[in-house]
Amino acid sequence: MLRFSLLAACVVVISSPSRHLHGQDGKLESTDRITPIVRVVQKCQGAVVAFISPKTGKAMGTGVIVDGTGIVVTNAHVVGRVKEWKLQLIDKTELDATVVKLVSDNDLAIVKITSAHKFDVLPPAPTDKVFVGEEVVAIGHPYGYSYTISRGILSATGRKIELPTGAELTDVYQTDTAINPGNSGGPLMNVNGELIGINFAVREGAQNIAFTIPVKKVRELLTSFSK
Repeated sequence: MLRFSLLAACVVVISSPSRHLHGQDGKLESTDRITPIVRVVQKCQGAVVAFISPKTGKAMGTGVIVDGTGIVVTNAHVVGRVKEWKLQLIDKTELDATVVKLVSDNDLAIVKITSAHKFDVLPPAPTDKVFVGEEVVAIGHPYGYSYTISRGILSATGRKIELPTGAELTDVYQTDTAINPGNSGGPLMNVNGELIGINFAVREGAQNIAFTIPVKKVRELLTSFSK
């Protein structure tokens, strides 16, 4: 049984170990500690947004900014029937946004931020090529813990998942990355910091079985929206 959570990931290249970066306390730190996962987070987390619950004022879902004009992709089950949203950026800035396209059969939605702002962007990967066993990263807001990072591997591809609407999603990715309520709608990324999918569900009663909508579905959604 699948549990659809009101529920994300990013990446990079290791620099020379002889270089140093400033840590949060201002002290120099060896780049030995600046791993590919750290670089993914530094590169991508600014493009991840939180959907703020109108009732609690806390993060209850995740989205990813895929275009500099303020286009956000998330899950259809995150936005539900609510049209107008408050989205929060990593610097705590809150912006108004409107749902402009909803595709329940693919559990995807496009939300447009209605504000002139300079956005960090995480565009969809240009290719569908993924490798079973490759390392992946997610960023999201599980249980309201904003900008939580989780990592794992791509466990399988080609899964078939039945949605609550009765529609069947095919070619779904499976990952062992920790995905919890609040992570839905967030990005799954490879270690090059490329968006390879949108996290949307976990297998209820199981451990380390989560599912991600492939990036090709995201590109198809954006193409249909731009026409």
